Amino acid sequence: MAEYRVDLERQPIQDGEMLRLVLDGHAVVLAGVDGNYYAFRAACTHYGGPLDKGVLKGHTVMCPWHHACFDIRSGLRLEPPALNDLPTYPIRLEGREVIITIPDSPAAQPEPEAATDPRSFVIIGGGAAGNAAAEELRRAGFRGKITLISAAPQVPVDRPNLSKDYLDGHAKPEWIPLRDAGWYAARNIELRLNTRVAAINPDAHTITLEDGSTVQYDSLLLATGAEPRQLKVPGMDLEGVFTLRSLEDADAIIAAAEANSRVVIIGASFIGMEVAASLVGGRQVAATVVSPESTPFSHIFGERIGQLLKHEHETKGVQFKLENGVKQIVGSNGKVHGVELDSGEVLPADFVVVGIGVNPSTDFLNGSGLSIDAHDNSVRVNAFLQTSAPDIYAAGDIARWDNGTPEGQRIEHWRVAQQQGVAAAQNMLGRRVDINHLVPFFWTHQWGITLRSIGHASQWDEIIYRGDVEARDFVAFFVAGGQLKAAVSCNRDEEIAALEFIMRDKLSLTPAQMQSSDFDLVVYATGN
Repeated sequence: MAEYRVDLERQPIQDGEMLRLVLDGHAVVLAGVDGNYYAFRAACTHYGGPLDKGVLKGHTVMCPWHHACFDIRSGLRLEPPALNDLPTYPIRLEGREVIITIPDSPAAQPEPEAATDPRSFVIIGGGAAGNAAAEELRRAGFRGKITLISAAPQVPVDRPNLSKDYLDGHAKPEWIPLRDAGWYAARNIELRLNTRVAAINPDAHTITLEDGSTVQYDSLLLATGAEPRQLKVPGMDLEGVFTLRSLEDADAIIAAAEANSRVVIIGASFIGMEVAASLVGGRQVAATVVSPESTPFSHIFGERIGQLLKHEHETKGVQFKLENGVKQIVGSNGKVHGVELDSGEVLPADFVVVGIGVNPSTDFLNGSGLSIDAHDNSVRVNAFLQTSAPDIYAAGDIARWDNGTPEGQRIEHWRVAQQQGVAAAQNMLGRRVDINHLVPFFWTHQWGITLRSIGHASQWDEIIYRGDVEARDFVAFFVAGGQLKAAVSCNRDEEIAALEFIMRDKLSLTPAQMQSSDFDLVVYATGN
């Protein structure tokens, strides 16, 4: 190990401040809180975001990129999407110098621990929520049996990357698994991959698999996620028509892009627009997006931000056929060669990607007796993610939780699913974690525009803008009844991170404060 000295006379650090240091190749952040100092690795354990550019509130640092949070005293990961804790480094004070000790090598991997708890917990679903729950059960000290049943043939993967860097060719295949199989084995988490569930019996505490075998459980988490909606028009069964949800889907689209030059993307959803950017920018495929709305994302981000994204796509060569529906997908010899619009126009296509949203994957729950929402077949749960059966929980895209309204709430975001997986694990262990305190966050990257969004607003009275939307430097505040419901930012990473703290801590924020660039959101959120 090596020691490094920081002279506080030459490099003073006030409470709430962070200083990035490079110590013989080691990027380290030194932070001051309440007169004490803490040292930790500068790169977030998720995608390596620069933590010194994030926001420090008390002993919690939030990554500016994807809002993972860590306790800077212990390095404990507090919020996903990061999976791993943050390396921290011992320090000591000598006069006005801070001495930071950097170890020579990381800590050794843990040995598998013997099961000392007779209970058996089963998780159905290997997506964000299911994987997060399995990890959290072990992190929280559960020593019983954990079985993770997944319909996918491989270990849980980084799904947000599939439509972004993986599809455009920048992310290598080995980057996509969240963990390797050895990681689960080291923690005695049994992976049952390529395995589908046919039914559950809450009374008998059993799960019936499609092969007819059964699995017994003491506590069960349903985290099967969602399935892409299928367009209900002729031609969906033609070769060359794809949806994107799994790694296999992404690989199939990549293969089609490598062999062909024209794609029609049906749906201006996040998947649809990210696929357009990835295929045109990374695979040099000519793309046309078909969608019924007049402006992409206007129902989520408003007209101005939707137009900003549309214009960016158009300048890069993406064509749009908006305010259009699809009559049929046309082909010959079983293979697609075009898309016919309701207007009668036929768009030539070598392959087609359909991105029109998803439906909760809950068919296997028919006859289970669980409370299922009549509108979208999601699973009804309380604020602790508990279903109508006391030993069964649901999390992620399939869960519609009690948020105090008759219809409840369901959100299809990767980080939300991870947060719910963590909360569900805690609640399976008998704790009472209410998910209504969680602040939804998601991000999208399309061409040179990265948007970060916090909160949730299905409708709003007004959008208050701070900065310049067209210059791609802004925060947009979505306000209903004078209250902040959601916010979206572009190139304002500190401010959107501060807004998550503000919403989490339920700090009041007036429309005048939202609009005024003189009102410092970071200072208000952190008290520094």
